[in-house]
Amino acid sequence: MQSESLKTAPTVVNRAEFLRNLGLSTSALMALYCMGTLTSCSKADDPAPLTPTPTPGSGTSTGLTGNIDKSKGVIDFTLDLTNTNYSRLKTEGEFVQVGEIVVANTKDTLVALTNVCTHQSGQLQYRKATNDFECNVHQGQFNLDGTVKKGPPTKAVGVFKTALTGNNLRVTA
Repeated sequence: MQSESLKTAPTVVNRAEFLRNLGLSTSALMALYCMGTLTSCSKADDPAPLTPTPTPGSGTSTGLTGNIDKSKGVIDFTLDLTNTNYSRLKTEGEFVQVGEIVVANTKDTLVALTNVCTHQSGQLQYRKATNDFECNVHQGQFNLDGTVKKGPPTKAVGVFKTALTGNNLRVTA
């Protein structure tokens, strides 16, 4: 008599069950989660990487002239949009961070807002699909004029004037 091979369905284990099977305590799991070790498997909701502000005076052209630091006086700077640090601002939907300011190429114009959320100091990112800014901490949303679109923030963020002359974008308080 021939033996029949037994076929079994693969075992499907969800993430929580898998972690419990590892034998880690809830406290250990929470510590790992809080340290950022455990993250979602999906990259679909990950925000675009933030562009750091180049350091003026580093020996090469940064594409930035003027004052970006409120503690050193009035905000007044110019970005050279032909410089690789800021050339992405020529493309609708792109944004960069310049110190504590976020500059975005929105559907209608170039917009500059304070890049510190009024709720818990998260950073703002421009969202082309909804033509607004969202905080990376608790997903508070801000309109292009800095007003709150959706909480948890209740206070608007600062807005800066922008003026484009050729390939130079001037941002002023």
